[in-house]
Amino acid sequence: MTCKGICIRHKAQKPVGSGRYASGQKRCQICEIFIKWDGLWCPCCGYRLRTKPRNLKYKAKLRARKKLQESRVAKFIPIHV
Repeated sequence: MTCKGICIRHKAQKPVGSGRYASGQKRCQICEIFIKWDGLWCPCCGYRLRTKPRNLKYKAKLRARKKLQESRVAKFIPIHV
């Protein structure tokens, strides 16, 4: 499994104000690049894409962002009885 250069077409720009994983970007360890891709496998080398950070500090940030987003969505959903 080696990088064939196909991933360059899917290269993602760093988002302003939020993290890469929070905005839906994924990282390939082989190609060493963040890409915007819907699948679980790299389109270039076929390696499994990382969807969550490994560092504890960034894991905590991602969890906090997801929890905040869920609470915002829950506030706007009307409950019909």
